[in-house]
Parts: sequence; structure tokens; C-alpha cells
Amino acid sequence: MNIRSIHAACALYAGTWVCLTNCAQQQLAPTYNEGGVATLPAEFCYADDVVPLLRTDLKYAGKDNFVGRPIAGYVGKRPILRRDAAIALQKAAAELHPLGYGLIIWDAYRPARAMRDFRAWSRTPDDSTRATFYPRTTKKGIYASHYIGDVSEHSWGIAVDISLYRLENGELVDMGGRHDLLDPSSATDSTEVSPVQRSNRRLLRDAMQHAGFENYPKEWWHYRLGNSRPWLSYDFCT
Repeated sequence: MNIRSIHAACALYAGTWVCLTNCAQQQLAPTYNEGGVATLPAEFCYADDVVPLLRTDLKYAGKDNFVGRPIAGYVGKRPILRRDAAIALQKAAAELHPLGYGLIIWDAYRPARAMRDFRAWSRTPDDSTRATFYPRTTKKGIYASHYIGDVSEHSWGIAVDISLYRLENGELVDMGGRHDLLDPSSATDSTEVSPVQRSNRRLLRDAMQHAGFENYPKEWWHYRLGNSRPWLSYDFCT
């Protein structure tokens, strides 16, 4: 693994700016087994191999996202995480299961090239997804408001975009807004959603926090594994 560059990034957690410095970018080419199938780095795993009843709908592998097309680096259809994050997610699922809930994952590991793709999109005139995904801001506003940055915890393999579904019927739990709605109403404790929807968001937050994750308060769906090192940004595709 060759460290190509050093990045500094900032993330807002619990209302506090935490500077994430010395985040090493690793440019990793996939390795292949004897059958010619790409294999993951040793510290990574497929989350659905670890978390029982985990449903998957990787938004950036398709068109249902704020860019409106598949994002660079999303080749497969299975969620990938660093193993410690996957084990922690298993703990959250175990707490939710007796309550009748399962987890659905919309994003997990995100290749660093996806972040570059987001930035390239932000420089184009295309605003076709604005009404659905960023109705009260602009492309520049998305970055200025820290909904997106140039470095992501997803690329470290420790972050997930996630929600709840009901085990009895498979229906998604009403959280009061869709994934990637880059809007003040998406704040976990937003008063723009109903008390029931806010309670549902807190149910997810409680289970994830008990498992060691931290919520990004502007996005009810986004969590990262707390106290996790190293902060290494990966760029492999599988």
C-alpha cells in the first residue's frame, strides 16, 4: 500500500468541530483470487456476512441519489465495511431484533474516487435532482453546509447510511424524509418532522450509539464508528 497524499478534514459531531488530520489516502488496487474474483483488503468484510437480516439498497450504485446516476467506484451490490464497524453494526441489529426491527443499509464503504465524482458533479450546471434532494439550497450550499466534503468517513470503511424496517412485513419505518435529503428537516432532532418520526429517528440513534456509533446530527441516517483508528481513506473497487 502506497500512501499518496495527506488530507485534513473536519466533521461535525454532537455540535463540536473535530479536526481529522493526518488522514492518509491509500490508493489500493483490488487483488484477485485464483478464480479471478476481486478480494477485499484483509481488514474489510461484506457487512451482510456479519449482520443478520441486513437489507441492502446501495443508493450510489444506481440512480436514486442526489447526483441522479451511478457514482464512480460503485461496481458491486453488497455493502463493505471495516470488520470492526461490521461487528459493531451486528450489535445494533441484535438490540433492535427483539423490538421487531431490522436494519437497511444505503451506503457503507465508499471509494475515494466517489468523493471526486461528487465534486466534479458540483461544478456542472445539472440541477435536475434539486427538487428531490436539495430543495432549499444549492450545489455550493451542499458543501458549505457540510452535507458533503472532499474526504469522507465512508472511505475509511467505518461509516454507514442506515435506517430501520419492520421485520413482520418488511416495510420501511417512517423517518420523516428520504436518504440524502440534504435539508434542515433531515437533522436527527429536527422539529420539522412529526413527534412519531422524530421518535423513530431516536430509536435508531439509541441502538447505534449503544453499539459504539456516533450520529452526524445533520443527517439522521449517517453514523460512524466512534473511537476508531486508523483514519485511512481507501480507493479500491470490488
